Amino acid sequence: MRLYPASPAGLSRTFAGDVAVVLALVLFAWFGVKVHDGIAELAAVGRGIQDSGRAIASTGAQTTLAVDGAFANVAGRVNGVPLVGGDLANALRDVPGGATRPVRETTAEQGARLVAAGRETETKTYRLANLAGWLTFLFPALLLLSRTVPPRVRQVIRMAQAESMLRGAPEHILAARAAYDLPYRVLARYTKDPFGDLADGRHAALLAALTDDAGARL
Repeated sequence: MRLYPASPAGLSRTFAGDVAVVLALVLFAWFGVKVHDGIAELAAVGRGIQDSGRAIASTGAQTTLAVDGAFANVAGRVNGVPLVGGDLANALRDVPGGATRPVRETTAEQGARLVAAGRETETKTYRLANLAGWLTFLFPALLLLSRTVPPRVRQVIRMAQAESMLRGAPEHILAARAAYDLPYRVLARYTKDPFGDLADGRHAALLAALTDDAGARL
């Protein structure tokens, strides 16, 4: 099966068209990547929300630990006081528990919610980036291929049929077909007097014109 015309002119035109299609697809892919990357940068918002949630939980934990530590430090100092030292120390250790526990639990819960919300935002952003990137590439690519692939397939089929039918035919028959059937614009590129060439047996120009039109090697 012949993919490109046998004539140099037809080969150049067809090859240039194929290269243009490939370059266009590469350009569409580049645009798709740029759109994807541009939207994916917004995922930093989701990561920022996650960092804020972790910071809130960490701050709450550190604050309550500091308060507990301060009361424990005071309790350690009064523990040696005669008679009431032990009871007072235990009371001081128990004081911050009721106040710091809700703070620690609340900040941990709110921080976890923010982290979950940030992760969801980041995931949705990447999904949107992937969708937008693929659409940016696929829509123009499919439109281009729908307009260029069918004509190329028809051209390949036509060249195969022409090569099969014309191979081995006598030169004077092929020259006559070129002179009588080809459009004048095709003949004009090869000869100014197609019928004179046919009558005088000069078949080279007529055969070249037929090769160009059929895209097959005769």
